[in-house]
Amino acid sequence: MKIGIITFHWGANHGAILQCYALCSFLKEAFNAEVEVIHYLPCNLEITTINALKHIRGRALFQKLKEVKKDKMLRSFRQRLPLSQRFYTNQELTEKALDYDVLITGSDQIWNPFFLMNGENKVTPVYYLNFGSEHTRRISVSASFGCKELPEECKRIAKSLLKRFDAISVRENTGLDILMSMDITDAQVTADPTALIAREDMLKLCGENAVIEPQSVSKFILRKQNRQTNTLINAICSKYSCSKANDIEMLSIPEWLAAIRDSKVVVTNSFHCVMMCLKLHTPFAVVLENGVGAGMNDRFITLLGSFGLQDRIITKVEEIGKLSSEIDFSAVDSNMEKYSESLKRFLKGNINNEQIQ
Repeated sequence: MKIGIITFHWGANHGAILQCYALCSFLKEAFNAEVEVIHYLPCNLEITTINALKHIRGRALFQKLKEVKKDKMLRSFRQRLPLSQRFYTNQELTEKALDYDVLITGSDQIWNPFFLMNGENKVTPVYYLNFGSEHTRRISVSASFGCKELPEECKRIAKSLLKRFDAISVRENTGLDILMSMDITDAQVTADPTALIAREDMLKLCGENAVIEPQSVSKFILRKQNRQTNTLINAICSKYSCSKANDIEMLSIPEWLAAIRDSKVVVTNSFHCVMMCLKLHTPFAVVLENGVGAGMNDRFITLLGSFGLQDRIITKVEEIGKLSSEIDFSAVDSNMEKYSESLKRFLKGNINNEQIQ
């Protein structure tokens, strides 16, 4: 059996690479399958200095150059992925006679409206699997829309393509609502693929050398935040330490995992950072997005609701006291087994193989 996965494996994002690695590893072992990550990466989205310099405004240019530096830190781990030949355009994929038995799209925010409408500076439905043979099984795995509501123009494009899928799973409850609005009623919520990595295997992925002072406070905050959110982040960090918190964004994946493992607490707005904290038994606090990013917040509500840890979400300074309660990581481990089982059952039921126990 040959399985092709298309996802945001190319992003300068620790979680995007780790979830892809986790899904590949699981499918190889569970199905004895030949697994390939479809190396689709348009030139306009390649993380290079040349592309960064196209952003002439100061703040945008600074963020893009920071992304280039960050991507260099992640490349060595990305090389562990079984990449196909590179495809530069959606058209290349639609014209290629691909021989996959199963095509998987996901996980991560592969169905966000921005990429659908502007992926190649035009409508780009590649992550809705508009390529491949008619006889290929099409499956989404814990896909995310990254928003609460999908614009009508996106629905018109997505609906007909999603109707071709053999099975659909999403990562958040809001994803089910969006699918229902397109008359797709047989989808389900499943775990993020990083849940498939056993804790002992996650610990093996950690770097051996310490990159922070043991039991110090760390923060992993993606994207620029407003003053109110930054004040909240600093207040949470101050609760645990009078020293400056470690910023652990610009680290390789093994270093990043080691930093999370060794932290006293991690303050974050990253879904996958929370997943790593759960796996590595590190206390954490979640701050939510504001403005246009608020559509991404349901991922935390869905995830932490599964673990009974909604009180780790802090929305104002007055709520910081909730963090005084300790996390029962033995219960987390038990819930993680149940959480990951949702994805294992989904894959077993929708990929023609009975080897998963």
